[in-house]
Amino acid sequence: MNILHLLSWFPTPEDPTLGNFCIRQIESLPEECHSVILSVYEDANLADRQKVEVIRDARYAHVQIHFRSSQCRIAWLRKAWHKARIFQLYQFGLRYVKQQFFNPDFVHLHVAYPLGRIAMYWKRRYQLPYLLTEHWTIYQPQNDALLQGKLKRQVVRIGNGAFSIMPVSDNLRCHMERVGVRNDFRVIYNVVDTDRFRLSEPVTTEDKIQLLHISTLRDEAKNFSGLLRVVECVAQRRRDFRLHVIHDYPAPAFEHYVQQRGLSDVVVFHGKQDAEGVASFFAQTAFFVLFSNFENLPCVIVESFASGVPVLSTRVGGIGEIVTPERGTLVDAGDEDALARQMLSMLDHYADYDRKTIRQYAQHTFSMPKIGKQIYEQYQKLLKTL
Repeated sequence: MNILHLLSWFPTPEDPTLGNFCIRQIESLPEECHSVILSVYEDANLADRQKVEVIRDARYAHVQIHFRSSQCRIAWLRKAWHKARIFQLYQFGLRYVKQQFFNPDFVHLHVAYPLGRIAMYWKRRYQLPYLLTEHWTIYQPQNDALLQGKLKRQVVRIGNGAFSIMPVSDNLRCHMERVGVRNDFRVIYNVVDTDRFRLSEPVTTEDKIQLLHISTLRDEAKNFSGLLRVVECVAQRRRDFRLHVIHDYPAPAFEHYVQQRGLSDVVVFHGKQDAEGVASFFAQTAFFVLFSNFENLPCVIVESFASGVPVLSTRVGGIGEIVTPERGTLVDAGDEDALARQMLSMLDHYADYDRKTIRQYAQHTFSMPKIGKQIYEQYQKLLKTL
């Protein structure tokens, strides 16, 4: 199979972890799948008008087309030029892939917008069908104010135009249907490398139980300020724990809050970590904590399970589909009192969880061979119609 992947979110030098969960799904595909990722993005530091760079991995090739920023000072003209340039370079990129790699059998679109517009055009112009994997929280009710008008119409058309849709949770499927997407759905969860995230025992350092939180710290979604308030409340009862925080973006306001409230011995910020770094933190963790207002199916919970680590989280998105009493505890979004009670309880009882059983669940449900096989079956189903 020759598959051309379009990623609405993809890693760039400025944001090397963006869309890394999409890359991991591509890495999970079996050897029969020949994959090329095509990306086009604006590069403010580029001296030439445009540049093609090919990054080769054992499981895929990534064709990156950089283009120089517009110097136009009129905002609407610059925006129109940018949109036209993106379209033009994806057309160039398709020709490049055909010349240098293969004629694609179909397109695998990862996240509907904005690149679904390219996928729909190629389907109409070249009879090149596409499948859609969806991760986006835009379909959640909390984001109804954002998914309106032209954007909503485009997203629905993109979803309806796909051969099939692979949402990462059943909850996401329900909300896609709620906004008007009608298609053949197959839920395929996020994937985890179970060779990297391995079973280990929690480490007590300086008589501190080690907890872990990983997110962007964007408060409207992750409610990290609420989590800090809960940690402060729990710290008034006991200080035998430490919350390690891995975060994608700088967090000076939260760091200042921790210092001002005398929590520096309880909350430690570690900034951005690579995959190996994240795995090493999980290896020492008693339990993982997430207090999000909305989610789909967070990769960090899947990684936690692969490490045998139980989870304390809010009951949002698809989290309730995988976090059971055997693997953790759920509270309602925004319920700080409930989170504090459950955090106190888990500090006393985290050792009661069977970490080996938690990891086995991850191996059977989210491993690369498991997820890769499920995606491959959807590919086979599409090819039978051609």
